[in-house]
Amino acid sequence: MSKRIKIWAKRILLGVILLALVGWITALIVVHHSIATPPALPTDVSVLQLKPEVRAGKTWLGKSWTGEREGLPVVYLKGSPLEIGFADGTLMQEKMHTLENEFLHMIQGYVPQHWLMELLKNYVIYRNRHLSEFVPVDYRMEIYGTTLGCPDIHPEEGNFYNRLLNYHAAHDVSYMMIDNPFINARAGCTAFGAWGDATANQHLITGRNFDWEAAEVFSTNRVVEMCEPDGGIPFISLSWAGMAGVVSGMNRAGISVTVNGAPSHLPNEIGTPVAIVARDILQHAHTLEESLKILRAAHVFVSTIWLVGSRADGKFVVVEKTPTVMNVREPVGDSIVCPNHFETDGLKDDPRNTNYMVEATSVSRDARLKELIQASQGTISPAQAVDFLRDRKLPGGIFAGDNHRGSLNAFIATHAVVMDLTAGIFWAASAPNQLGKFVAFDVNDFNHELPALTISADATLADGEFEHARQAQQCLADGLIALKKKDAPTALQLGNQAETLNPGFYQNSTLRGRALLSLGKRTEAAAAFTQALSEQPAFLKEKQQLEEWLRQAKATN
Repeated sequence: MSKRIKIWAKRILLGVILLALVGWITALIVVHHSIATPPALPTDVSVLQLKPEVRAGKTWLGKSWTGEREGLPVVYLKGSPLEIGFADGTLMQEKMHTLENEFLHMIQGYVPQHWLMELLKNYVIYRNRHLSEFVPVDYRMEIYGTTLGCPDIHPEEGNFYNRLLNYHAAHDVSYMMIDNPFINARAGCTAFGAWGDATANQHLITGRNFDWEAAEVFSTNRVVEMCEPDGGIPFISLSWAGMAGVVSGMNRAGISVTVNGAPSHLPNEIGTPVAIVARDILQHAHTLEESLKILRAAHVFVSTIWLVGSRADGKFVVVEKTPTVMNVREPVGDSIVCPNHFETDGLKDDPRNTNYMVEATSVSRDARLKELIQASQGTISPAQAVDFLRDRKLPGGIFAGDNHRGSLNAFIATHAVVMDLTAGIFWAASAPNQLGKFVAFDVNDFNHELPALTISADATLADGEFEHARQAQQCLADGLIALKKKDAPTALQLGNQAETLNPGFYQNSTLRGRALLSLGKRTEAAAAFTQALSEQPAFLKEKQQLEEWLRQAKATN
């Protein structure tokens, strides 16, 4: 190589290094300026000097306290946004730390490379740089107060206030994954409302399963929160420590809100997290008209389906909302079901929605819940609503094994609630999923304990069926690992074991078929794949893959 070429090569290399350095510095500056600034503190910050005190079995901070009700963690928050936030952060800090530790661990499982994690984190910070503009200042103050009450155990992850603010949009990001082509989403939230002649006593009753599949800690670490904000309507929700928003709740004025995911898309801009919108409804709405006004004004960045009930109006409605469109679906009769797909004109025929209806499980769950409601006309009670949420059958009353995503109860619910808007009673499910006992709370008097209204735990916990189903799922997961390791005999053994633990589930036959195909036992593999197809696979992609494996098994050499 000539001396001239060497000089130019050095210059090019130096130029590349300088460009990379400038790009890195520019990125740091951009990210730094993308971090949200907390709101200015009010004049009175005396709450920040308070220390927790234990009295009468509760831990108090000012007017707020935390404790347990029949084994279920509860927190009562009262006061200004700063007082509520600081109390939440102080009283719930241990649970907040557990949630964040497990959440970060979950994310690291998806993105194990540190450099890629840093890249994604900075992208999210930049992507959400305008998030605070879409969150009302009172809720930002509450979030800021939470960070002041809870020590930051992960400063390496960036500014605590900015981090917690962004966590409030994590739920919305998961909605975008419902039909993301790169992720096999498993959305499955289902809700319903019944009233008038549909219920046993004419009360307005609603129930919902919240099937957000995040880390297991979100199921085991749920908290019942009663919030009495200054200048707003008191409300109750089933939530998580440090969360200012709501996904399932009811206020003292008789308004209920539950939020379901819907076919969405990757947005071009940020907006208000749906949990913050739901909080706004509960804190300020007395009627359906007021609730819908708040929803119409909300600038969201993902598509969602809302079930909103009103004691004053004597009914429930479903609201289908995208970043650009909002439609209200009125009930036909005295009940209404809220699945994950759109049903109103202008949205139901969108290709994204029609594809989702064919490919996922929303239609199956919708049909099964309508069957249960129809069969129970005139007798629906809170206890029966819990039975609906725990139902494990497919439409037509077909049982196709536990863990089936086409059923209302696939043993995946992060939480579940039932609400009687007429009586003002809120039932929150204890872990696991919606199977633990449903503990009753009085929205009008949170200190009024109601043990006589507790709804018993599901029988699958006592008779071992739930544990067997979990063991079967572990067998299936281990079987897939064995297949990747080319250990077909072990995979076949695990498939047989899963079938013994959870008979009739199509994924058992699927694993057996794949193992037999790997062993060259084509006839037996074809029989296993045929069996799996007859056991009603939950997702279209699974059915199509089974059909392809069946063709391979039947193919002649």
